[in-house]
Amino acid sequence: AKGVIMRHPTLTLLILLLLPFPRTAKAQEPQRLSGPDISPAVWGVLELPHAPGPHAGVIILHGSFGWRPAYAQFARALADSGFVALAINYFAETGRDTLPEQRLQMRPLWQAAIRSAVAYLRTQPFVISDGIGLVGFSRGAFLAVSVASSTPGVEAVVNYSGGIDTSGQALETQVRRFPPLLILHGDADTLVPVARAHQLREAVIAHGGEVEMRIYPGAHHAFSATFSLDYSEAAALDSFGRTVEFLRRQLSKR
Repeated sequence: AKGVIMRHPTLTLLILLLLPFPRTAKAQEPQRLSGPDISPAVWGVLELPHAPGPHAGVIILHGSFGWRPAYAQFARALADSGFVALAINYFAETGRDTLPEQRLQMRPLWQAAIRSAVAYLRTQPFVISDGIGLVGFSRGAFLAVSVASSTPGVEAVVNYSGGIDTSGQALETQVRRFPPLLILHGDADTLVPVARAHQLREAVIAHGGEVEMRIYPGAHHAFSATFSLDYSEAAALDSFGRTVEFLRRQLSKR
């Protein structure tokens, strides 16, 4: 049964979405995972594959509304597809911003939290240290883009409904030597218009990067989020399958 799940990632996600959840309250809430040697601390939910490792690692970055148990479910689905999956709460030590100026002040701290998560995952004996992928949703996607090219070990990025933010960081510094990128976006997204996805694609390609993109007709911003009215089962399952296939292909090169 485990082999069937790993060969069919969309089936994995569908099974998990149909399960009663959470499995346990504690399992779905971020815990402090790192020791005093890593700062800022890593808060998250870590899910491991059933097969012995080492495996490629994937870090999941939530959107602007913060942690939800669905991110732990997503991590479990990735683990059942053969990855060590870490869903982090990068708001754990800063709280969530409520004003635009807070976002600009906190952004470097969130970036530092993501870099800490990468460093933490790379030290684990069951993780291939040079095979780390970032999967970001909305704000998490913007943050993934902002740190990917400057964070050792990051070899792939999946961008759900995000783009590139140049309000506090030059575009060129973010896309130079960018790892392979998969963009997943809905063309009915009114929060982050699909033009932002095309802008990111063009910027990465212009700097020699490799980009794959899938635009979902009629899909809204949170098309993959089971907790949102935007949720589209067809787009969510297709995008998850593409995410797994892309990460397997890119991270297996390490």
